[in-house]
Amino acid sequence: MRKLTSACALALAAALLPSLALAQIESTPIPLPSRPDFSSMRFMLGTWTCAVKSARRPAAYIVTSTYTMNPNGWYIDETSTTTPTKWFSSQNRLTAYDKITWDSTTHRWVDVLYDNQGGYGLSFSKGWMLSTITWHDVSFAPTDDVSSQTDVVTMKMGPGKMVSHSSFTETRTGRRVMVVTTCTKT
Repeated sequence: MRKLTSACALALAAALLPSLALAQIESTPIPLPSRPDFSSMRFMLGTWTCAVKSARRPAAYIVTSTYTMNPNGWYIDETSTTTPTKWFSSQNRLTAYDKITWDSTTHRWVDVLYDNQGGYGLSFSKGWMLSTITWHDVSFAPTDDVSSQTDVVTMKMGPGKMVSHSSFTETRTGRRVMVVTTCTKT
């Protein structure tokens, strides 16, 4: 009798299992998020010349940054090229690429960066608060040269000028190094 009851239970389970599995499959399509509203970032589109002054360098170095709207409407693409200086030769010409978008699920701006020398970064921002935006680099890791860094705070000084402030701490000396970047639209 026990064997018959077990066999019946197994048969019943085998009969119900496919219908239970089908009941858990969802057939509704995954909703797409709406395209980002770039109205607060639109002023950045175009080409900018930026002077980057680090307190540990004798002079500012120049970066040319071009912002364009990605044809798919999901990103602002930025390409930045560093002009060679005495401490950064032309054979090491640095070009960085950023993709900036809005993550509607986490309600934050996202900047994904990579460059032609293996550099990378991932930064988040809550967005513009009046004329200021703060970017937090979540990919930072201490190195032999830099033990910590601050967020990058950018102020919109007008339709054709931005100024950014940040700093980092040198690992060996503990010295705090200020960096000021002044960008003007060309």
